[in-house]
Amino acid sequence: MRLSKSRVLVVCIGNRFRGDDGAGQRVADILESEHGITAVRVQTPAELLNIPLDAVSHLVVVDALEKVSRSGEIHRFQSVENLSTAVPWRSTHTMSVPEALKLMSLLNIFPEKLTVYGIEGESFQPGVGITEEVEKACRKVAQEIAKFF
Repeated sequence: MRLSKSRVLVVCIGNRFRGDDGAGQRVADILESEHGITAVRVQTPAELLNIPLDAVSHLVVVDALEKVSRSGEIHRFQSVENLSTAVPWRSTHTMSVPEALKLMSLLNIFPEKLTVYGIEGESFQPGVGITEEVEKACRKVAQEIAKFF
């Protein structure tokens, strides 16, 4: 595991058994196997609230997005305000990524820097693997995240 001088924490959200919803988990796989970087893996955005961030200066979050323009499209955000208005970030969970991050900010448990990657998915059906376009996007996102270390 590589340690970061800038205290970067990567959190990858998703369910690998629901098609492209597994994009976050796939990014974590690539970070670990190809870059030696360990990411925190969670299934829902609400779990962000359970992660200790005291020593974290840069939080990186990766999650799948419902298709807005094209499958595999990557959206990058650096503020909670832009995140909640830029794309319709819907969630089948109790809380969406923007809602979880807003709550973290209100609770004053927010790091000084934020980067959120949303990868547009095509299929979120149970038992279906990640589509080719999303796989390519996951590889690109993992490469970008590796540069933070």
